[in-house]
This record gives sequence, structure tokens and C-alpha cells, in this order.
Amino acid sequence: MGLKLFIPCFIDQGAPKLAEAVLDLLGRLEVGWEYPEKQTCCGQFAYTVGDLPTARRLMGHFLKVFGEADAILCPSASCTHMVRHHYPALAQDFRERQAIEAITSRVWELSEWLASMGGLPFTPRFAGSLALHRSCKARQLGVLPAAAQLLAQVQGLEVLNISPYYSCCGFGGTFSLQHPELSQTMGEAYLEAVRDTGATGLVSLDYSCLQHLSGIAAARGWDLQFFHLAEILAGTIKGRGHG
Repeated sequence: MGLKLFIPCFIDQGAPKLAEAVLDLLGRLEVGWEYPEKQTCCGQFAYTVGDLPTARRLMGHFLKVFGEADAILCPSASCTHMVRHHYPALAQDFRERQAIEAITSRVWELSEWLASMGGLPFTPRFAGSLALHRSCKARQLGVLPAAAQLLAQVQGLEVLNISPYYSCCGFGGTFSLQHPELSQTMGEAYLEAVRDTGATGLVSLDYSCLQHLSGIAAARGWDLQFFHLAEILAGTIKGRGHG
């Protein structure tokens, strides 16, 4: 029961400091939480490549792990989108569909959960300008207004907007593996658009996009910083970026 944290597998394995930032943020909010240790992948990668049996198996495990939670909090727009919008398509019978419908209504992406609480009761600080990364899944999930609302509370932060022409960073999960050259080209064009705004970096609701883009920036020698929203709001940055 209560609030349970769903930390995506790629954050658990590749960015544990980001998970710690989420915990720091919840601590500042004095919110109790539980981390189910048996949680694994939501099945997004399997679903994307068409491996539906594996996706269903992972979905079933997710339902078992989080089925009793009053609320499920996830610091990833893409994984939240997977649970809400693709789990229903994986249901194989009426009972499973009912279980999915019940749990999807309790899954929250971090920014929308914070916004639903009325924002932050404290004032985060960040000196500099960042572009808000309008990731594909964050747009589809409809949570970018909540992220913008929260970032507006950050003292010293100037939020800049990238041209809407650049609608994808080129990552796309397995897309970057299936079409590496195209993915690289899209990422470079996206970062050129970021640099054109004058921003010193990006803030995103999806670490996977940041990981993709930070690798491209490092290869090109571009001095950009990459932050997840949780790091900005929790104040855990201390001059550090993903790179």
C-alpha cells in the first residue's frame, strides 16, 4: 500500500544517482515511499521490437509487484507511457484487462505527480539556462506543461525552447540500435538546435534521451550539460552533469 517507486531498469543500472535524487526530493517533501525490490523492466524494449510474449511476461510481473500500491511514481515519461498506453493492448482476457485498467490509473510520471500536489513547498535554485527537452513520450503523455510549471519555480533558471521542428532527439529506444547512423544524425541536429537557443544544456523527463544526447555531445566536443528534472528540483547537481 502507499506510494511505491518504480525506478526503470536503465536508471537503476546506468544512473543510480538520478534515483537518489528522486529520493532526496521525496525526503524534502516529507513523503513516505516504498521501493519493491522485485521490480524489473516494464517491457518497453520487448514491446518495441515486437516480442509480445516477453512484454506480456514483464507486464504480468509488474502487475504482481505493484498491484497493491495506492500510487506508483516513475521518473520516466517513456516507461509511464508504456504502462498506461500499451499494457491494455497486451491484455489477453477480461480479468487481466480489469487489473491493467486499475493499475494504470495509479501510475504517475514524476512531474505530473508533483504538479498535482500544487507544486513545490520550497524554492529550488539553479544558475543558468536550460532547454526543456520535449521528448516524444513526454509529449504523448501530456506532461510537459507540468514540467514547465515546476521549472518556473526554480530560482535563477532560464528555460529556453527548441524549435518545434526538432521533434525527436533520435534515440527512440531500439530505433538507435536499428538505425544508428540516422539516430546519430538526428541527435546532432537536435543538439545544434539546442546550442542555437544559447542554452548551456538540457533538462528532460527521460534519462534515456539524455544518455543518447550526452554521448553525441561528448563525441563532438560540445560543452553541454544534461539533467533530469528530479536533479534540478532536488538540488543535487553541484555542478555535475550527465556525460
